Amino acid sequence: MRLFSSCGAAFLMHSRQILGGAGETELHTKTKGRAVGSRNSTVLNTVGAVFEPLARLLIEHGVSSPEAESLLRAVCVHQAAKTESTGRKKPNVSRIALVTGVDRGEVARILNTRPAVGSTFETHRHRANRVLAGWYSDRSFIGNGVPLVLPIKSAERKHPSFWALARRYAPGVYPGLILSELCRVGAAEKLANGCVRVRMRQYKAQTFSDKSLNEMGSRARDLLQTMLRNATDASWPRICRVVETISIDSRFLPLIRKMLADRSDALLAGVQEELRSSRWKRTNPASPRVRIGLTVFSHEESPGEGEPHERTEIDYSPRTRPSKSRRRAQPGNGT
Repeated sequence: MRLFSSCGAAFLMHSRQILGGAGETELHTKTKGRAVGSRNSTVLNTVGAVFEPLARLLIEHGVSSPEAESLLRAVCVHQAAKTESTGRKKPNVSRIALVTGVDRGEVARILNTRPAVGSTFETHRHRANRVLAGWYSDRSFIGNGVPLVLPIKSAERKHPSFWALARRYAPGVYPGLILSELCRVGAAEKLANGCVRVRMRQYKAQTFSDKSLNEMGSRARDLLQTMLRNATDASWPRICRVVETISIDSRFLPLIRKMLADRSDALLAGVQEELRSSRWKRTNPASPRVRIGLTVFSHEESPGEGEPHERTEIDYSPRTRPSKSRRRAQPGNGT
């Protein structure tokens, strides 16, 4: 049992105008005189913090770094295209190449498809996944349409074995290390007779349902878009409030978790009833639909996890809302 933990809860309001999936417009973050190098360093440090939990998700699901980098490149290109195409019929490929650092021909190729891992990165797949794919598809390691139960090693080089499979699909990596990792996550199983049997088509250290993964992506996206929106001094800042303490005795965590759950359930039940009221419904079919909601999540961190516990003081005071006259003068205050 750890001696103490940080514990808190966050409240997030998110909204987005729905225009055929157009998403958000370009964000112009103010630098206020800071040097470009300093700004980039801060941005990269922030992105690095966001990448930490994403890296864990990728590693546990057998997604290699080159695959993730390929996807990030494609997402950056498509996001730049959304901004570039504002007021234009077609995005300017040359400008997108300039702002993203991606080759012009690669930009054109990426824009022809949805953001995805490039086909050229097939050879950079997670080595364990390459071995599993070969086990299910290579005729040398299949019998009657199913993967063979393989001896770990074979005296005859032409005889199928796990060693031969690993050397074919993950050259340069010690086969015993791959076998150990596959057995650790349950993708393969050592049998009493000294052979090994495959149990999964894909390497997964943790098993998440598709629903859980989709939920994870949606909620993380809402949080980041809310914080980015607020950073631009929006006319009506979206809610992003945090209350926390860093001196919780871990013995009381079960009671605090229940308290936070009860409080958030009561709050969300009331908000849900309000949002379902008919008074908010569109009366003009031509007006755009807007998705708006309130997300509540708790967070915990123990010593040694994440950033050091020299935490800065959090400003808990509500953000000042703009006056009514200012809101009327600024367009887009409903999104």
